[in-house]
Amino acid sequence: MENVRNCIIIDQYYCLSKGCRNETSAVSVGDISYRNIKGTYDVRSAPIHFACSDTVACTNITMSEVELLPHEGELMEDPFCWNAYGIQQTLTIPPIDCLQDGMPLAIGEAVDYSCSI
Repeated sequence: MENVRNCIIIDQYYCLSKGCRNETSAVSVGDISYRNIKGTYDVRSAPIHFACSDTVACTNITMSEVELLPHEGELMEDPFCWNAYGIQQTLTIPPIDCLQDGMPLAIGEAVDYSCSI
């Protein structure tokens, strides 16, 4: 890749027109691997963008041997992740610390936030 605007992207909120509604459901996205991706990006947007649905998380995203450097300017160290779960198998540039570990809770599964003394 050379001077790419959107290098790695999953966007479950994508819409071609400005009048789109924000839907609460989405297609399940999982078991995605990004391997041996090297190149440069345009610094006007983050090189890595995972915008997953609030109700249907992206799961099992694997990053390995990803090295994306700015074409011009400084390295963006803020990839975007929303409700995205996965791992970095190797050091990734930029680091993707926003990927969540494990798996999301199932929709409607109760979470006990109570404390016992």
